[in-house]
Amino acid sequence: MSDETLFDLAEFTDWQKEWKGMPEYNNQKEDALLTATFKFRTEEDFNAFMEVVKRELYEGKRVFDGKQDKDHKSAWFPLGDRPSEMVYVIESNES
Repeated sequence: MSDETLFDLAEFTDWQKEWKGMPEYNNQKEDALLTATFKFRTEEDFNAFMEVVKRELYEGKRVFDGKQDKDHKSAWFPLGDRPSEMVYVIESNES
């Protein structure tokens, strides 16, 4: 097996110098205080429930994304920001 690498690792050793002023990255998952389980006899019952939840609790926003399992779905309340709704802002002190 060869010790060759795709990149010269020496150029990546001083990452702290390059990271100055970059935003902190926090990848910690939140634990739920309480989890509620709902069971539905039919798909129609589920769809009716989802319409009420979407309208009354989530202000018409989509509650579940495409990453949910077919038979197991979960969502936070209140609904948090989705990555597509986040914007990176650079503040400047220049006058």
